[in-house]
Amino acid sequence: SSYTFSKTLDTPQGQLQGGDGNIFLSNPNNWKYDKGLATFDTTHNWRFNAIYQLPGLAHSGGAAAALLNGWQASGIISLQTGYPFNPSIQANRSRDAATGSFQNFDRPNLNPGRTNSNITSGTSTGCVLSGGQVIAAGTPLGTPNLYFDPCAFTEQPLGMLGNAGRNILRGPGLANLDFSLVKRNKLKFLGESGQLEFRAEIFNITNHSNFGSISPGSPSATAATLFAGSAAVEQPLATAGVLTQTSTSSRQIQFALRVSF
Repeated sequence: SSYTFSKTLDTPQGQLQGGDGNIFLSNPNNWKYDKGLATFDTTHNWRFNAIYQLPGLAHSGGAAAALLNGWQASGIISLQTGYPFNPSIQANRSRDAATGSFQNFDRPNLNPGRTNSNITSGTSTGCVLSGGQVIAAGTPLGTPNLYFDPCAFTEQPLGMLGNAGRNILRGPGLANLDFSLVKRNKLKFLGESGQLEFRAEIFNITNHSNFGSISPGSPSATAATLFAGSAAVEQPLATAGVLTQTSTSSRQIQFALRVSF
């Protein structure tokens, strides 16, 4: 078993990757504005694997021993918190002109009383989205259909930087269990090391849905984009907070036979 607890803070990393979305400082005169969790920060990361040789149930030879003895079970558990990401605006609404020919992702304003914890858990406060779609007050958060609450943000005035911090939200975590069952039988006619091995391997045995990170370039990148940023006053986009892809496959089962000698 191995467990890691960590926290990494930085400013933009100089390359467009992960949940950051920015390759330059939004305000070169104030580095603290962009200081926040690194895009690769993982608070909790636990891996556990075990192999168990099942005791023989038949003490005499024959068919019973061949069927009941020689079984082995193993498993790997993976638990990990998600990666940070930015609530962002599609356009360079701040007109910061600090990035040359490149365009940073602006961040919106955070509404009073909203914190990191009540944006991704609990229920939404409710609001109207672009196109007239409505998020009803009390809608559960942390689900694929509404991972975080878009109603927690508003657009900042044109020409201004938003007050939402960098990478203040954290994407979906990982929970996965792989399991295998192995049966070995001696094949004496192949010599001392001769044996037949049957193996059944089940990946993601619980069929748990692990949703992908919310970052620029990923299929779920639209979930982090809250506003188009082109008009003076806008409602949140209908795609904000909606997850579209998983990071692991559904349950997969494979069987194998191996003869060794």
